[in-house]
Amino acid sequence: MSRLYGRGVLLDDLVPRLVGCRREQEHEDVDQVHRDDPPALLLTGPHGSGRTAVLDTLYRSYRTRVPVAEVDCARARESASGEALVANTSPGADFLIDAARGLCAPVAGERKRLRLPRLWTGLVAVVAWRFGDAKEQEAAQDRVRRLLVGGGLAAEGSTPVANWVRDVNADLPNVLDREELQPVVDASVQLFTERYLTKKEADGVLSFYRGRPGVRQGEAPLFALSRAFHQGDDLRGVAEATLAAALLEDLRARYDTRWMRFNRPPRPLLLLDNAQSAPGALLLNQLLTHRAKGARDPLVVVAAARGSARHRSRPDATELTLEQVTGGAADWRRPETGTPSAGLITVELPPLGRDDIVAMLSDAAPSLRGELPRVVRRFTQGSPLGCGLLTEAVRAQPSSAATPGLDVGALRLNGQSVTRQIAARLVPDPELRRNLTLFSLAHDNAAARALATTYLSADPDRMAVETARAHLRAEYGAQAPRPFVTDPFLRAVLVLELRRQRAQSTPSVPTWYGLHQLLHDYHESAGQPVDALHHALAGGNAGHVVTRLYERFASTDTAEHWLHGLWHVASAPHPPPRATWAADCRDKASGKSGTEPAEDDVLRSIRRLLHAVWMAADPLTAPDEKLCDRIRFDLELLSGRHATGAGTLFDAAQEWHDALRELRTPSSALPAPGPEGSQGELH
Repeated sequence: MSRLYGRGVLLDDLVPRLVGCRREQEHEDVDQVHRDDPPALLLTGPHGSGRTAVLDTLYRSYRTRVPVAEVDCARARESASGEALVANTSPGADFLIDAARGLCAPVAGERKRLRLPRLWTGLVAVVAWRFGDAKEQEAAQDRVRRLLVGGGLAAEGSTPVANWVRDVNADLPNVLDREELQPVVDASVQLFTERYLTKKEADGVLSFYRGRPGVRQGEAPLFALSRAFHQGDDLRGVAEATLAAALLEDLRARYDTRWMRFNRPPRPLLLLDNAQSAPGALLLNQLLTHRAKGARDPLVVVAAARGSARHRSRPDATELTLEQVTGGAADWRRPETGTPSAGLITVELPPLGRDDIVAMLSDAAPSLRGELPRVVRRFTQGSPLGCGLLTEAVRAQPSSAATPGLDVGALRLNGQSVTRQIAARLVPDPELRRNLTLFSLAHDNAAARALATTYLSADPDRMAVETARAHLRAEYGAQAPRPFVTDPFLRAVLVLELRRQRAQSTPSVPTWYGLHQLLHDYHESAGQPVDALHHALAGGNAGHVVTRLYERFASTDTAEHWLHGLWHVASAPHPPPRATWAADCRDKASGKSGTEPAEDDVLRSIRRLLHAVWMAADPLTAPDEKLCDRIRFDLELLSGRHATGAGTLFDAAQEWHDALRELRTPSSALPAPGPEGSQGELH
């Protein structure tokens, strides 16, 4: 998509006010907020929530207008030969090289590039190699090349760039012990300083590193930095924190001048994607820690992390909604706790709203049937990823937008099923995706284990369920005990993929019906009859389900409990193919002639109601007025036939009608939450 929907507050309000410059092409300054202490911003949400899209849009908008860098913290570099990182490299140092390259890129209207002498020199020191180590020399050559070229200090392919390692080695003493580090550090720093720094910059570099903790009396401070980095573990963490502080101090020195304070130019911008990764979280924390000590700098940090805004590592972060950051979050003040996270604002990206989805689809296909946006909203739950891919599929097939009863789950994009593409984006790991697709049918951990025991012979350690549960917890936050996949959009996509894959049986792959038969039998033996009926209906045995619901209606079961059971059973996924199921459901829900055997009124009403609710609960259906009227009619009819629950069923008739028209689950359809394992019969 060329346009981002539902994120205008971030793109056109908060970030421009923090930077002090609008992102449109016209150079228009805006009043900066939080001039003396800009908060860092952390955008959170699961896969598909649009975090990366926001950062990409900000980068494209600002890259020629202010110093800006975008760093993907999920991508750790290797050496040029593909070897793993060696002692003079780390993901954190590589991220800072990427940050320096972006921030030092040319900016329109500026005669000179931004210079970062403290950071540059520190990076040159830590990538210095132990004498004679070929792999470390290779890594150093690659990283210094990127630093020099990206910083505008030397041209790609120039002799100073190509011969960096050779030139440093030429300045070393004639006799060195193998793997000696200090002479290489000293020679690297001296060569870099002589070639690329002014006298004033060199003095500032030395003063900064002399003032850092861990430098012994009389010791060369940049060697101390490099030694700590090479030693690894916590010592490397201290060295990386020093490098992060060097970046912020360089920016402070550049922007904290009389001219800059008077003119208040736009601030530099650092975009950190995938900050949930260990090195990404560490870098963000190092930047925040430097500020927590009272240091101030002009850098606007916008990070994005997969998962929930609530996280134990961010106890003092300020959690705000998109609406609350309107106006640049002008009311924000740093909490007086002194912790790193006190300087952080977290915003959990919400789903797209109705107006956003209508606008997306209307832009893609002007001839739009009215129900299509409702179907897309119901299916995707407002996921920007889901809405975006479905919109692109409609754009590629504009006639589909005018098709009555369009099955959006069958749309294709670039010759491939859209739902398959969505599943691959929501769960990128293929093995995890295969397992979660299987577990998408499960109501709880125990049911998932039953599936794993039967069908995952390659999981001898029985870790597939635990791995899947850990992924869901990391991605979507705390998980309710039921169902196993709690996010409705992810579950709907995975079930669609499972149905598509299992429509045809093979000797090694169980059918759709075989999977549901196994789960039916499991829940029957576990004393969970409503769960068993759910899978009986998914397996196509609607007649049996109607009979059992009729028996429960006529028993001592309360009306509240019966409604819970009806919804849970009818929320079962339908068997393939969809067109056949939908036609059969419509006929039986309406009581079409020939679909109702000669039986009593209650049984006929339950049969109609089950099929109407089954269709209304389907995530690819946006219930229309006719279907909702049908549900209300039969609930009202049944209210006069229940021994004790007339009022409950009569009230539910209107509530279910209204809720389903608004694409909500009726509150009376769901049981009150209880402890894990206490809802074996309910959803």
